[in-house]
Amino acid sequence: MSKGTVMRRHFVLVALVIEINLYIAEGDARHQQDSSANNLPVELNGPDGKNEEVLDGPIKEVLAQTGGTATLPCRLTDPGAGIVTWIRRKDRQLLTVGAATHSVDTRFVIRPSTSDWALLIRGVTLQDAGVYECQVATHPVQQNFARLKITEAYSLIPGAPDLHVKQGSSLRLECQLMLATEPPVYVFWYRQGRMINYDAEPGVKVEATKTGSILIVNKTKPSHGGNYTCAPSNARSAYVVVHVIEEEEKPAAMHGGDRRNLSPAILASNFLVSLLATVSWRIPSFTSLYPT
Repeated sequence: MSKGTVMRRHFVLVALVIEINLYIAEGDARHQQDSSANNLPVELNGPDGKNEEVLDGPIKEVLAQTGGTATLPCRLTDPGAGIVTWIRRKDRQLLTVGAATHSVDTRFVIRPSTSDWALLIRGVTLQDAGVYECQVATHPVQQNFARLKITEAYSLIPGAPDLHVKQGSSLRLECQLMLATEPPVYVFWYRQGRMINYDAEPGVKVEATKTGSILIVNKTKPSHGGNYTCAPSNARSAYVVVHVIEEEEKPAAMHGGDRRNLSPAILASNFLVSLLATVSWRIPSFTSLYPT
């Protein structure tokens, strides 16, 4: 057998092996694609067009903010109907049975009453959003649904990021809470990183409002300028830089001040007046030059 024939056979074998490997790889890929398609969860379109689970019954919309407390209602038509349980729909997790918390997450607590076995979720996080189901052990079983939506509250200071105020005038800074579902426990004010809520500084006071807090400075001084920050207990902080505009210096002739406080333009003007007065005093008059 010639050397050329052997080389041709080797090329044919190599090509055949490559074809077999490509066929096997293509078959594996097709099999994995079919398996993945079969394993995908089936999502149903809700009435608003979004992909969500279709529930048999009305849904109570509940809005809560991160870090706050969410209250999901469960109205009872018959207070003595049976045991009440709460279930988280997205993972079918049993949260409470009766008045006891079944979940290892102790943030879920029942607030029982004669007509409403509400579920409280403390320290709400973004991951808590979703649909929750309240079941009452009757025949047939009563179902109540609540959809929890989460917001992230933040604070806002009108006039930020820079606010200019004239020296001696009043300064009013308002810290407004946005997207908040409950009032803050506190709102701390800072100037240049130092808390000023409890400072006994004359003319400076802090007042709480329904939507935040107000900082008032009666008569501003240059020392009142700087970076002000309001930090609510349940919302992101906000800041504003206050610039105190000082009054312009008056000429010494008007207030009897020191000449060193005069501006260069005023000093130059005074110098020229003095120079002209001196020169005019030294120049002889025309009558002395040409006596009659």
